[in-house]
Amino acid sequence: MKKTFYIIPLVLLIFTACSNKEYTTAVTVKDKDGLINNKGELLVKPVYEKVYFLDNMTSNRYEHPNYVNFHWLHLNEKKFAVVKNIDGKYGIVDRQGNLKLKVVYDSIGNFFNAYAKIEFNGKYGLIDEEFNIVLKPIYDGVRDVIDSSIIVKNYEKNEKVQYGCINSKDMSLVLPLDYDMIFLSSEDRMRVQKDNKWGFIDTKCKLITKIKYDKVGDFSNSVAKVQKDKLWTYINKDGKELNSIIFENADNF
Repeated sequence: MKKTFYIIPLVLLIFTACSNKEYTTAVTVKDKDGLINNKGELLVKPVYEKVYFLDNMTSNRYEHPNYVNFHWLHLNEKKFAVVKNIDGKYGIVDRQGNLKLKVVYDSIGNFFNAYAKIEFNGKYGLIDEEFNIVLKPIYDGVRDVIDSSIIVKNYEKNEKVQYGCINSKDMSLVLPLDYDMIFLSSEDRMRVQKDNKWGFIDTKCKLITKIKYDKVGDFSNSVAKVQKDKLWTYINKDGKELNSIIFENADNF
């Protein structure tokens, strides 16, 4: 149960010892959260069920349990915070309390490589640092953006998981959702599996080999081992086999 307290001049005394830097703390009035700074300015009216900040910031906790002092989320030299309403939905506000992202989402993740994950009705998508929805929440899973690729997945009616790959530059679905698995690999290459066969894609989601091998290894020193009919050979990063598939065993370089 939240403790109810009111914003009174005592708040200013708490901040007197602070430096000239601007700090922000969450305050509660009648079980609703808002934001105030160390100048005593009410930045966000206490109308939200919860106010919190995304994780890529440091935080301090005063001795008084009702005061939590956070730095704001800094994006493009602006400052924002995540808010939660009484329905358990999340959105994002700026310092003036203006909504930058509607308070309708089931969750909002941290920004990573310029994108953050959003959840809506159990489906996931992405927003950019301007809070534009760049990938609609239509997938059962969305991985963090790695280089130029976004791995997405959906569950089929038989509960089988199907993976696909989106190019983060234009958000186009380059690989359709009919792969059994896409593994984050090494040296800008990813292993993909379909119908118990293996191949590779690059970080733009483009196939660099056919899905034809029985086993494959990760790239090491620009070379990966591949197996077919119990024999091995090596491929380069363009997917070209360096020699015939003739080896009974093969180690990584």
